[in-house]
Amino acid sequence: MKTKLLVLFTIFSASLAFASGFKVFVPKTNGYQPVEINIEKRSINNLCNYLGYNSDQFYTYSNRDIKNSKVFIIIFKVFTDDIICVLTDENVTDLHETDVSNYLKNFNISKALNSYEIESKLSDAVKNKSLTSKFLAEVFNQDPNSVEESIIALSIGYELHFTNGILTKYNTSDGLNKWGKMWKNEMFSTFNKYKKSAERYRDNELNIIQEINIQADAFSRTPEGVLNEYIKFHTNADGTVNYKMLLVAHYKEKITLKEFKEINKGRFTISTEFNDRDEYKRTTYKVNNGLYTFDGNGNLINTYTS
Repeated sequence: MKTKLLVLFTIFSASLAFASGFKVFVPKTNGYQPVEINIEKRSINNLCNYLGYNSDQFYTYSNRDIKNSKVFIIIFKVFTDDIICVLTDENVTDLHETDVSNYLKNFNISKALNSYEIESKLSDAVKNKSLTSKFLAEVFNQDPNSVEESIIALSIGYELHFTNGILTKYNTSDGLNKWGKMWKNEMFSTFNKYKKSAERYRDNELNIIQEINIQADAFSRTPEGVLNEYIKFHTNADGTVNYKMLLVAHYKEKITLKEFKEINKGRFTISTEFNDRDEYKRTTYKVNNGLYTFDGNGNLINTYTS
């Protein structure tokens, strides 16, 4: 919940005009130096634009749990923990490293800029044509002169593609979708459990990653997440939850027999099978405490739990 509130505050504050009494400090070699910002409309977007950054080149962090701090908001260069500037109350005359480090004591870049936010930033940048190869090369510590058509940004797990020096496309470099990346970056024990589970039934890395992606995506769409009332029917022997089949069984998620067998490779059994001379066929498969009936054409007919 705290992360969600932070994201909402970040989005809101980026366009909100802030009071004229705030002071802006920028990092220098020996600490932080106040700067005069000469803009007519004092908003965070306009402030960063004045400092040389467009709206897709930064993100903000605010920690309301820190009391009596000089700091109000810290603005970072996108995809990094490099500070662009710090906003303080108007009566602050100086700002020290300790002031900023104390404010950032609970800061975690993987939570402040999570996998969903990273992909949203990339999507907005492609739409707005706002990120250049030169800027991103600097962000990811690569030689700007050596960047031609793409950059592999290992720290965020994406390959970035450019046309005429502008970001125009991106794709995952580690095979994980945004929800799989979320598990890996923010819920690593969960990611590791699903990886080990998939490795028992998959014989190559691509299929292992694909299974993690399917389950992580299904988890993102499961009402109440880990508190869902139907989890007890879909928990595997190793403690992982088959969120994909939970959605199929209880939330009318569509699935074909081919998809069912691939997703549940090595983990399903045939419960009942019926055929007649008129080629009427019904086959019911069991996965954990879920039962799934398919017709002769591989279409899902019904689901049950036992």
